[in-house]
Amino acid sequence: MSIRFPSLEFFRALQQRSKEDADAFEKLGVCDTTFGIRVGSDLYRIAFEVYECTEVDETTDASSLDFVLTAPVELWKEMFESVLANAGADAEHTINSLTHLGDVMKVEYEDPEGHDRLYRFMATIQEFLDEAQHLDVEMG
Repeated sequence: MSIRFPSLEFFRALQQRSKEDADAFEKLGVCDTTFGIRVGSDLYRIAFEVYECTEVDETTDASSLDFVLTAPVELWKEMFESVLANAGADAEHTINSLTHLGDVMKVEYEDPEGHDRLYRFMATIQEFLDEAQHLDVEMG
């Protein structure tokens, strides 16, 4: 069954996949952050504690988030199409590349500590997003 992107169901499916692939996340180390992914006008809240993605939901309030990754729907689709085609994001479509090269993806934060958490936990966040390779995704 296809899962539409963007949707809460999609991000919850990533959460479930991350639990099924727990060994990969443990190898990346502890990750304690609550961050947002803004796809167009939709904001998804994703929380990690220790090695596990513990919460995924929709929100309208970014004030409690460490940081928010913000990009147009088209860029997110392009990134996830890369994940699906390459069994993980190619070098041009990683969070690291997209937030640094040309600033096509914005990192929003209020506290420098929150911004630091993106870079501290980037490998875990990328692995979480790369779990989409295991899903049947329908780009909406």
